[in-house]
Amino acid sequence: MMMPEVEQVLLSELLQWYSLQRHDFMNHWQVIMGNLQLHQPEKALAYMRETVAVQEQEQKIAHIQEPTLAAILLGLMIGLRQEGISATIDFPEGMKKEGFWRDHWREEYLEGLYGYTRECLEVSSQSRPLLNVTAEVYLFDEPGGLSCQVILEDEDTVLFDKMVRFAISPSPE
Repeated sequence: MMMPEVEQVLLSELLQWYSLQRHDFMNHWQVIMGNLQLHQPEKALAYMRETVAVQEQEQKIAHIQEPTLAAILLGLMIGLRQEGISATIDFPEGMKKEGFWRDHWREEYLEGLYGYTRECLEVSSQSRPLLNVTAEVYLFDEPGGLSCQVILEDEDTVLFDKMVRFAISPSPE
């Protein structure tokens, strides 16, 4: 069985993200241990709270029962974090149910959604010189599909706001 090219790229990226997260995890532990060794438990606790907030956003993605969609979104969130952009993700509760995706996901969405998230990351990398850039990622339930919206903004300006829609075409009768 041959894996589609986009899925091969996603798998390769997932392995890179895992390595990156493992490295970040070890760095976080070193910061926490350093603060504790310096008898600064309040700094250690504040740092832990900060890192947990980031992980909570990525953890939300684990509730999405469509693996390729979850992989794409995880890549987007990690990519934004690597650009120094604080990101949140939000989607309806119904998207946590496996049955939802039987009616709302098709393999043909994979390539389009992956390309869309790469475009978002390209724009985000251009915003690097700006301070306090944040991202909001939204998934919306569409009849027979879904929409994804990414909004990048700094304190004063919306830098990027684009939505992509995927829906099953009605069959001709």
